[in-house]
Parts: sequence; structure tokens; C-alpha cells
Amino acid sequence: MKSIIKTIIYFLFLFYSSELFSLEIDNVRYGSNSEVKRIVFDISNDVTFKNRVSQNKIEIKFDKNLTLKKAFTKNNDLEEIDFDKTSNSIILIFKKSIHSPNIYFLKKKNNKYARVVIDYKNKKKKRKIVVVDPGHGGKDSGAVGITKKLEKNITLKVALLLKKEFSKYDEFDVILTRESDIYLKLRERTTIAKKSNADIFISLHADFNKNRRTRGISLYTLSEKASDKEAEDLARRENRSDFLGNVDLTSESSEVTNILIDLTKRETLNQSSHLVNFLIKDIKNEMNLLKRAHRFAGFTVLKSLDIPSVLIEMGYLSNREDSKLLVSNSYQKKITSNIVKAVKNYFDWIEKNN
Repeated sequence: MKSIIKTIIYFLFLFYSSELFSLEIDNVRYGSNSEVKRIVFDISNDVTFKNRVSQNKIEIKFDKNLTLKKAFTKNNDLEEIDFDKTSNSIILIFKKSIHSPNIYFLKKKNNKYARVVIDYKNKKKKRKIVVVDPGHGGKDSGAVGITKKLEKNITLKVALLLKKEFSKYDEFDVILTRESDIYLKLRERTTIAKKSNADIFISLHADFNKNRRTRGISLYTLSEKASDKEAEDLARRENRSDFLGNVDLTSESSEVTNILIDLTKRETLNQSSHLVNFLIKDIKNEMNLLKRAHRFAGFTVLKSLDIPSVLIEMGYLSNREDSKLLVSNSYQKKITSNIVKAVKNYFDWIEKNN
């Protein structure tokens, strides 16, 4: 008899203790800064959950039963906010589409509450400005291929295809430094990027090499010291002007100016290298790359202080196989598709890591 009573008491204790210590949604709070809005749910203890997000709806489904201490209040963005006991879910319906939602959990630890946090934006992400520079043009034909094809025509054709490919995506605005067979000084090309507030700068070329067996795509970023003799010679052929800086530091001391220039330049070079890494990753599976695909040289068109820049040598007009590929529609479409894919991946990476 005593054992039966003990068993009943035990189950009663389990029942009431589970009710007593059940999880509770205590409160909802709202906050914002200039770009990001925040919704915070205070919960009595740690809990796990899953979430589903659509254009204007977020559902947070908890793995444990929760109770709601008091009715939710709404902020101006919400059409509706409710706790569904049946599905054990918080449901938020927004008046307009939300962007870049980030939902995460902060454990209770030494705080009064555990927290479920929702960060979101009302506005779409700023469109990325990509400046594409078709090398050479006008009186400057660039390299002349073994089949008499001109570099300036190839770079323009690929640049126009790139603009068309980028236009398929709402997140990009593409500006070409030239859209016809005109001559531009190197300073004019970088000035266009500067005035356009470019996020990245891509210069397109198709080189000529004394060794006609040399073929494949190579990618260059800025370096005051070239990575090899070939890169040095190539930069010397391309360059016609000195270093172009585009940060106004006239009010700063020379010491501060040097530090700021160095820091800005270093960060821009790092970003340029990251962009090249994404390009290599997306190009290497479908197209032929030089063995050391990422190279360094002092190209003037890469010298904007605060714009990540890359020069793409799409192949060698001095090589018979590359020369045929560079003028073929299929090759041009393939390289443009890979460049766009890589640029998208680069900006996605930037978004996640900032």
C-alpha cells in the first residue's frame, strides 16, 4: 500500500513540477538602428526552436511547450503577432516584405531571461555597382592575334555580354567604361569607377606572349612589386600614368594621411584577392587557367585606393587554340557566366561576414 501511495505522490510531483517550471514567454521588445530592426522575445529559460521565413511572415516553432504570460504588443511593421498554443509557435506577419532576416538565440546564463532575437531590414539591399572595363579601344588596338583578331574588339564584346548577364539579377548595376570603339586614357577608366561609386572594378584583356605555347586565363591584382618578370613586363606595356588615389585626405597631417592610405590600400588589396579567389574557384572547373592563375603587377587601372579591382587576362591571342576560343560565342558566354557567378558568391560572402 505504501509503495502505491509513493508512486502516486511521485507522479503528482512530476505533473505539478512540470507545470510549475514550464517555459514562459514573458515579453516582447522592439528596437532599431538606422538600418536594422530588432524583435526580442524574453523566455524564462533556454529552449530550442525551428523557424520558417517567407517574404512577410516568420514562424518560430518551439520544441518544448510554452505559455504566454501576456498578450503581445505590435510595432509599426507588424500586421499581426500571435502565439499559437496548438502548434506551440510564435507567428509574425509583417505589413511589407522584410529583407536579410537573422534569427538567433541567446542563452539565459546569468541573465534574467533567455532571448529569441529577430533582426531584419525593411529595405532591399543596396544594389552593387560593378564597373567593367573593356581594355584598349580606338587608336589603341591592344594585342593583335595570330589570326589578326584585335584585343580591343574581343574585350568590348565580352564586356557587353557581361552587362547583359548581370542584368538578369536585380542586385547589380553595371557600368562599362566604354560601350563602343573609343580611346580612353587609363586615368579616365579609374575616374569612371570613382565617380560611379563602384563596389568592384573588373578590367578585361586578352594578352600576347612571345611563347606561343602559353595559354589560359590569368587574374591580376595590384602589387607595387610584380610577382614575376612576365607580370612586370605586362604591367609596363599597359600602364601610361602614375598612381591614382581617390580618397580626400587634404585636411589630415602627412603622418595620418600615410597611415590611412596604407590601411585603406591594404584592405582593398585583401578584398581584391578574395574576389580573385572566388573567380578562380568558379572558372577552374570549366575553363583553362594558367598554373599560377593569381598574379600581381602594378597596373594603373587597379590602383584605385578603395575599390577592389581585378584585371582578367581571358587568354592569349598569341596561342592558336586560345585565339580561336576568344572569338567564339560559346567561350565568351562561358567566361561571362563564370564571372557573374563568382561576383555573386563574393558579395554573398561579404554580406555574411560583415
